[in-house]
Amino acid sequence: MESKFYQWWKNHRRLVSIGLFLSVFAFYLRTPFEKEVKVRDTCAKLNSSYQITGNEAIKRLKLKKIKNFNNRELANYYCERYLGIN
Repeated sequence: MESKFYQWWKNHRRLVSIGLFLSVFAFYLRTPFEKEVKVRDTCAKLNSSYQITGNEAIKRLKLKKIKNFNNRELANYYCERYLGIN
C-alpha cells in the first residue's frame, strides 16, 4: 500500500528536482554579479553630485583607511582602478 505523498512524489519528482536545480544554479550565478553591482552603485553615487561621503564609501567598499589620505580620494582611486578608468 503506497502513501499519498509517495504517489505525489512519484508523479512530480522530475519537476521538483529540476526546479530545485534551477533555483540553486540561479543563486550560484547571481552571487558574483551582486558584488560588482554594489561596487558600481557606490562608485556612481560617490562621483555624481556628492550623494555619499568619502567615509560612507570607504565603509561600503570595505577599504582600509590610510593616514595622510582623504577618504574620498582613496575611494575615488579604488573606483577608477576597479572600473578601469585612466
